[in-house]
Amino acid sequence: MKLNLKKIAFGTIAFLMASNIFAQGTPSAYTDADLVWKDDFDGKKLNKKNWNYEIHEPGWVNNELQSYGTSTKNTYVKDGCLVIQPIKKENPNGTVSYTSGRVNTMDKHTFTYGRVEARLKVPKGQGYLPAFWMMPNDESFYGQWPKCGEIDIMEVLGHDTPTVYGTLHFGEPHSSAQGSYTLESGNFADEFHVFAVEWEPGEMRFYCDDVNYKTINNWYTKRQGFGEVTFPAPFDQPFYIIFNVAVGGDWPGYPDETTTFGEEAQMVVDYVKVYQKKEYNEDVDKPVIEVSATAADSSGNLLKTTDKDWGFLNFNGGAANYSYKNEVLDIYPIKDASVLHAIQVVNGPIAMIKGSIYRLSFDAYADEARTMIACISAPNAGWVRYLQDTTCKLTTEKQKFVFDFKMLDNSDPTARLEFNCGNQGSLAPIHISNVRLEKTGEIDLSAAGLNLLPDGNMIYNGQFQEGKGRLDKWKIDNKIDAQIKVSNDNGRRELEVTTPEGIGISFGDVNLSQDGLTLPAGKQYVLRFDAYASRNCKMGVRIGNWKEFPALTTKPQHFEYIYSAPKTNEYILEFLLANSGATVYLDNVSFKENSCLLNGEFDSGMAAWELYSHQNADVSAEVVETESGKEAAITINKTGNMDWMIQLKQNNIVLEKGKKYHVSLKAKSDKARTIMWALQRDGSKDDNWIPYSDTIRFNVTPEFQTFEKTFTMENATDEHVIFTISMGAVSDKQIKETHTVVIDSVVVEEVKE
Repeated sequence: MKLNLKKIAFGTIAFLMASNIFAQGTPSAYTDADLVWKDDFDGKKLNKKNWNYEIHEPGWVNNELQSYGTSTKNTYVKDGCLVIQPIKKENPNGTVSYTSGRVNTMDKHTFTYGRVEARLKVPKGQGYLPAFWMMPNDESFYGQWPKCGEIDIMEVLGHDTPTVYGTLHFGEPHSSAQGSYTLESGNFADEFHVFAVEWEPGEMRFYCDDVNYKTINNWYTKRQGFGEVTFPAPFDQPFYIIFNVAVGGDWPGYPDETTTFGEEAQMVVDYVKVYQKKEYNEDVDKPVIEVSATAADSSGNLLKTTDKDWGFLNFNGGAANYSYKNEVLDIYPIKDASVLHAIQVVNGPIAMIKGSIYRLSFDAYADEARTMIACISAPNAGWVRYLQDTTCKLTTEKQKFVFDFKMLDNSDPTARLEFNCGNQGSLAPIHISNVRLEKTGEIDLSAAGLNLLPDGNMIYNGQFQEGKGRLDKWKIDNKIDAQIKVSNDNGRRELEVTTPEGIGISFGDVNLSQDGLTLPAGKQYVLRFDAYASRNCKMGVRIGNWKEFPALTTKPQHFEYIYSAPKTNEYILEFLLANSGATVYLDNVSFKENSCLLNGEFDSGMAAWELYSHQNADVSAEVVETESGKEAAITINKTGNMDWMIQLKQNNIVLEKGKKYHVSLKAKSDKARTIMWALQRDGSKDDNWIPYSDTIRFNVTPEFQTFEKTFTMENATDEHVIFTISMGAVSDKQIKETHTVVIDSVVVEEVKE
């Protein structure tokens, strides 16, 4: 329930119908004999051996109004049911606040696959959003939401209680698949109904009262710049169960004068049950969907440009008049709003094909100087931009605008062109003509080679979770018929090499390698990996003429080696893994420059850096070339309501206890504001984000300034420190004005004394 579909994009209806969103079908595959866990809520109070209370402040997600706490007024057991009761409070200062309940089974009852079912009824009223849903027990395993995955078994809008929604969230960019079911009579607030998901490797089936109203069998997860994780990830790991009632927010809207509190506001859960088969076959393949290229007209234009092919849209209170005559778009703004798409013209769907090079061109002018934003977006793939939001500076003279871009994302049959004219500080009319989208070439993806990954690693798939058999990019030379596989045990991913017993072997009889390491002479790199074995033995590791033979025990060990290439060349990393009668385990292989912080000058683009954007924020980042070098430009359309909701960050920085470190960076912003940085603990598993460096706030202006600090690491040595530059809200106040923060020359270095 972190994010929901709250608007249907231009061209989306046909896509949803083609995706069989309204299909009904498969009967339940489970019987009472498969029951593995249940809670009937028969006690006098909530069983804390099963459930945790969640505590969150208002606005934590989705711009919701309620706080979550442990009050028995909000969450309690009564008459054999769990009751979650939102409460409205009139404060002495005249303001209104809301409390509600949210409980989960995290770390107590987690499940991978099976049927998860609850019998319940929901609150009725504008602004309520009750949910029965699931999140992964280790949300960091595949990366922060939405990469980790989310299963929404039941969501009902309080103002539309005859309709239920079942949704999967996944991927990066954020994608989702959603089905809905509407009762022929009655509603979900006045009677109990049974909601369930049947989750199997490669398939999710959503049910309401045993009607299978939606089946989904196509999803993915990946981190930007990395390969796609082996299907059925992220839905191949333990998830826990959640019940909650939200008040207000982006999807349901907010309470109004019709909203009542009391019994009508209650979510009442009769029971929750989980059924599982004794085993599941995870050897499933992701469906292959062929995307056919959009046919161009005789002039090579991929766009259809009749009047019916253009969509004219307004959002958030924006308003405009539009016309399209003689292939000229005329946009007459009437009222602006604080979002770019307040006044919007779109054209699509357009099939964008991976590996293609495109050119967007058009002529445009305005009745007075102003700007507008052009882009190619993905309405059904998390609104990712294939052509980034690009500012067009319009004058009163007609100009030709030309933008070339490469399609590096997966092919998309439902992309669209957007002209966004909102939040630009002007209501001047805009005139656009001669709009063309052309394919101008192709990228040889096979010849692209392996490049530096976003985390600075030169080794691809070092965690063994990408591609067929989770062995993508690795080469295997298996001379002795050893058993080689990657485990998937309760979320554990490790390479396992089992050598037959009693045969003559040498280390090189099982060789795991990755080539293409282009290393300059003399530069230091650090090779890291984790390894152990079923018995004490040795393994080999080799780069060029350099070899090491680490001793393995039955306990996992972390190994690190410094390597410096004797001459500039391409090298091969090899692991020699044969050991008679033993199983060798290998994981977390990385080969990075030996430096505290990587790519601080952004010479390798965004490599080693990650842009985190909370769903309440709207931000993009790119590395731009200037006369003085490369810089990271972070364009912020909306900050979200907390300072941490936008972060440029780098993971796995090593800080050693007692050592002194110097941090410096250059920053500027075309809007004067405050940002902050910190070197902090990774608290993704326990919510402990202690800043080892303290949190440093500083004011940025349109001119570059250098900001510096020296500190001593007082805590225990930490090899997984996160360096964050936070650019969200300032003093809990959102910035909705579009602005760009530029970062350069980031340094974290040990001070030698």
